[in-house]
Amino acid sequence: MSINRELYSEEVADAFWKRFDIVHINQKRRGKKIPRIYRVVGSSQKLFYGGYIVICEPTLPNREAFVKQNSYEYWSDQFYLSSGIYANPSDQNAAIALLLNKISTNSEILRDIPTKTDWRVFEEIVAEIFRKFGYEIELTKKTRDGGKDIIALRKNGSEITERLLIECKHWQAKIDVKSIRSLIGVAVTQNELPTGIILATTSTFTEDAKELKINFNISIELDLKDYDDILHWIGDYNAIQLTPAEIEQYLREQ
Repeated sequence: MSINRELYSEEVADAFWKRFDIVHINQKRRGKKIPRIYRVVGSSQKLFYGGYIVICEPTLPNREAFVKQNSYEYWSDQFYLSSGIYANPSDQNAAIALLLNKISTNSEILRDIPTKTDWRVFEEIVAEIFRKFGYEIELTKKTRDGGKDIIALRKNGSEITERLLIECKHWQAKIDVKSIRSLIGVAVTQNELPTGIILATTSTFTEDAKELKINFNISIELDLKDYDDILHWIGDYNAIQLTPAEIEQYLREQ
């Protein structure tokens, strides 16, 4: 057994190892009272020396906290909601970056974000990803009215070379054509037309939605991103970034 020390501090990992206890329970003891179980290794089809290996913990609260470290609930309690982090944008970005790291190791965390109460977190995830991709980001007000949630700008000096309107839908239901048409309607009424619009969702799109096209007379690109696409973004976000000089040094050393 081992602990990924990139995800957990050395202090937490050491405390974990000091507390847990491994017990071998003979198969004959099945049904009898045993210590509270944190994890059981083995089954009736595959036993270890005629029994089960059980990792036990006399007092569970600390262990449960350790297990939840790689969960959305733990992240929101420790790094986001309880600390009033909205008041400090730099702290908020750091907390979102930590969440993105956790999602990259356990993609189910993305699905665990409550859709009815924490939809704003998904917007901040997408905003942080585009910030890392080199865009200047503006998050719009926290409403659920639809339309643009994020404005992402790419610049060459003072010149704006790319202007993206991004709508984020942290939904369970599939996204239909109505939502996409609404976003197109917002885009074409902007004082300055965007170069592209993106609808990003943790759900998927209906077939009609996937086939919808913007009028060819309007020079705006439409991009639809579903759950799998978001995970690819997160993978790119957490990828190791190397400069050209670092790449050249690596090649010289091989």
